[in-house]
Amino acid sequence: MTVVSLKKTEEDLFMYAFVALYPSIKRWKYCKTVVVVDGTFLKSAYTGTLLIASTQDPAGNIIPLAYAIVDSGNNASWEWIFARFKDVFGEREGMCIVSDRHEGIENAVATLYPQVPHCVCIWHLWNNVKKLQKKYLLLKDIFFAMAKAYTVEKFDYHTTEVEKIDKRVNDYLMNVGYERWSRAHSTVNRTLTMTSNIAGSINAVHKAARALPVLPLLDYIRQLIGRWNVTNLKNIVESFTYLGKKI
Repeated sequence: MTVVSLKKTEEDLFMYAFVALYPSIKRWKYCKTVVVVDGTFLKSAYTGTLLIASTQDPAGNIIPLAYAIVDSGNNASWEWIFARFKDVFGEREGMCIVSDRHEGIENAVATLYPQVPHCVCIWHLWNNVKKLQKKYLLLKDIFFAMAKAYTVEKFDYHTTEVEKIDKRVNDYLMNVGYERWSRAHSTVNRTLTMTSNIAGSINAVHKAARALPVLPLLDYIRQLIGRWNVTNLKNIVESFTYLGKKI
C-alpha cells in the first residue's frame, strides 16, 4: 500500500510530508541497491524544499522511491525523512546511498543507516576540487579517471599524477575517503551510479511544478510517477526477452 506520513508543529501547522507510492515500494526489491538522494528548492509563496530518493531498475529506468516536502534540508528534516524511508524500504544487502556532501544527509545516514556506505557524487566532489586548484583544467580528466578506475593499480597511477600537480588536492581527496567516491576502493557495487544525476533528471522534469502549493505539487508528482509506471509496464509486457534494452 502507498505510505503517506505527515509531521505537524505543536500549533497543528504543516512541517513535513513523506510519500512512498505502492508501485515504488513493490519494485524496490527488484532494483539496484544504490539509492540516490537529493533536494531542490521550491518556488511557491510558502518556499520549502523537495527531497527525493531514487534508484534504477535493471533496465536502467529511473525509479523514484519516495519524495518529501520539508521546510528546509536541515539535520532534523533529513533525519525524519530517512526514518520514514527505513520504515518503508528497510535495508538491503549491498545497499549504498549516494548524495552530495550535505551535512544533514551525512548525519542522517550515519544515525539511521550506520552499516550502509554513504558514497559521494563525484561531480559535486569535483566542484569542490576546483575551489582548491585554480588550474583545475589540468586535473579534470585525471580526477574522473581516478574515480572511474576499476583497479587499485590504475587508481594509484592517477593519484601520482595528481600529486605532481597539487598535493593539497590529493590530501583533500584522501580525507574525504577513497572508498566513498572511487570505484576501485568502493566496498559495494555502485554499478555505473557514480553521480547523483538521476535525482537531477527528476528535478528537471518537474521544474515548473516547483512553483505549485504543497498539495498540487504532491499530486503532480504522484501523477507523473504513475505515467512513468504505465510506460515501463507497457514496455515490459511488450518485451520478448528477460534482458533490458541496454543489455
